[in-house]
Amino acid sequence: MTVLHALMALGRGQLIYGLREVDVYALPAVCDDSVTGVYLTGDVDQEYMLEQRPFLDSFVTGGGRVVVNGHVQRIFLDGLSRWRKLDFRNPRDLALTRVNEHPVWAGTDPKSFLYNTGTPGPVPFEELARIGVAGFYGRGWYADLPDDARLVHTLGTINAPIDYDYSLGAGRVLVHGGNDLLQFATAARGTQRLRTRLVRWLAGRDD
Repeated sequence: MTVLHALMALGRGQLIYGLREVDVYALPAVCDDSVTGVYLTGDVDQEYMLEQRPFLDSFVTGGGRVVVNGHVQRIFLDGLSRWRKLDFRNPRDLALTRVNEHPVWAGTDPKSFLYNTGTPGPVPFEELARIGVAGFYGRGWYADLPDDARLVHTLGTINAPIDYDYSLGAGRVLVHGGNDLLQFATAARGTQRLRTRLVRWLAGRDD
């Protein structure tokens, strides 16, 4: 199976970052045998995706890959669990700890995802801690992970799972319990490689 593009839900048919953007409601029609990966944005219609669960389960068990962003409240894919809001008080409660290495985040520092700021360009972490706002990467977590799940990142001192992946048949599912991962692939953070690594993972490349 050759790979040209993965699919991103909720788009206008443009090619961005090596992903072909499509409207999620067209996904079953355009997801043919040439597609190896589906990237679902955090604002995807979960009620509709729940209706498409047989299609999604079949796609992944047959060898496809799916990235799920956001706050899952409808179990539209086998192995998912519902997102829970984290009780946080300060940035320490939202800090990321990398539990296991993963090809999507290879070469990135977990600290680089913690703060957002309107200041253009790279900003030293100490300055970000002074002027930035924490929590855009994620403010919630997932319990009841699949038995074979690979936990990637946890939040805060209670080690609440936010990023994990798991196998489903011949395919894999990657879950990020926060804002869309592609938003965090920026030169200012030093994390632009996240974009390339994500596309490669969707294409079935784990190197």
